[in-house]
Amino acid sequence: MKQKLSAQKTQRSPSRSQSGVMLIEALVAIAIFSFAVLGIMGLQATAIRTVRDADYRAKASLFANQIVGRMWADRFNVPTYALNASSTTCAEGTNTAANPAVTSWLAGLTDTTNQGSLPGAADLLQQITVGANNTVTVTLCWQAPQDTAPHNFTLTTQIQG
Repeated sequence: MKQKLSAQKTQRSPSRSQSGVMLIEALVAIAIFSFAVLGIMGLQATAIRTVRDADYRAKASLFANQIVGRMWADRFNVPTYALNASSTTCAEGTNTAANPAVTSWLAGLTDTTNQGSLPGAADLLQQITVGANNTVTVTLCWQAPQDTAPHNFTLTTQIQG
């Protein structure tokens, strides 16, 4: 009798064909989660930097308005408030303040022990220009420790007396 030999297909069991797939899926999920966490950390760092810059701009606005307020109170002596009048913004000037109100204002602006001061704000970087018709331009410059370039805030107003 002839025996018919049939080729038997060897089938793998389902558990054997899926061997290691769960581990790969877990590793891919962990990698995706890690990238998401890194992205969120980057967004957080950007948000902190933006909030810090906004805080410095708000402080600069406050300081500029303080000196303009002092000028309004002493509007007959506005020309004495001129300080480091230069055409270049944030360039180190040479003259010091002739008016004691400017001197005390600069002390508050550049006091490193004061939480409300601007970082890297030196006396000679600040500018107050008094033009025709008492048009006053106050330019404040500061540079945070981690910044590569200085920032500035400029306020222009006219003080009439």
